[in-house]
Amino acid sequence: MNNLKGDAALNLTIKSVLFTMCCTSVFQYAWADAALWPESVIVVTSSQRPISNVDKVLVYAGSSQPDIQVLNLDSVTDIEKRLGDGLPIDPEQARATVDQRIARIGRSQLDADLRAAYLPLGTMMVYGLDRYPVIIFDQQAVIYGVTDVAQAVDQYRQWREDQQGVAVHE
Repeated sequence: MNNLKGDAALNLTIKSVLFTMCCTSVFQYAWADAALWPESVIVVTSSQRPISNVDKVLVYAGSSQPDIQVLNLDSVTDIEKRLGDGLPIDPEQARATVDQRIARIGRSQLDADLRAAYLPLGTMMVYGLDRYPVIIFDQQAVIYGVTDVAQAVDQYRQWREDQQGVAVHE
């Protein structure tokens, strides 16, 4: 009987040690993996090059969800269309129609919309970018030509792994 108690205690000790090692490994893995996720992602694209899989990134990132900002270069054109479509030929009537549309939108809302609409172009200028679509990670890495955000994040994480020597585990 004493031997069975000793074996049970030994088994419990072994299980406890294995559990602790397993938890420590998972904890280290989680931190290493979290370090590879970008904190911020800026996507600059257009309506002709729509992006995909933003939700997939947010699901897989878990608690390491990056701040993802999507900027559309067509936003200024969209505002121009909203204000200028179907205007009368007469300049005075056209001006009155535009003024009515601005009043309906609200001047402060239009100003906010215009600031947001010019943000993609300003972002391209600040980073010295000359083509799109482009995805900017943590203000330090850029991927051109990719519209699948999940694929771009995987490429970024692989780059981070190569830079840091940390394994990416999917």
